[in-house]
Amino acid sequence: MIEIRPAAAEQIKSALRGQAEEGLGLRVAARRVEDGEIEYGLGLDERREQDEEIVTDSGITLLVSPPSLEAIAGTVIDFVEIAPGRRHFIFYRAGALPDGMEARPAASDTGGGGGCACGKGGCG
Repeated sequence: MIEIRPAAAEQIKSALRGQAEEGLGLRVAARRVEDGEIEYGLGLDERREQDEEIVTDSGITLLVSPPSLEAIAGTVIDFVEIAPGRRHFIFYRAGALPDGMEARPAASDTGGGGGCACGKGGCG
């Protein structure tokens, strides 16, 4: 359903470890906008009963509300270097990077944070 690439998983786990609150998961949301594109969002959140909980291969618990399930299917979340020194979360459909993007995984030793605000395909 959702693939979290290793660089993104590392950033997400780091953010989760830095939280004092227990039981947080990664909320992932998506919606199709008027022009047909999908807008994505992510952030740390507590569990809610109506959410679909998905535990990924990387051990991260995703929280997805039912209205987002269809739009999220087949999505990849990665953490890449957009430009020298600029690293962001990105979303793309499995097998296809967004236009103009070149996959350059972020170095694991970056201090770059993983702020989670979103738009069409990119997050950060």
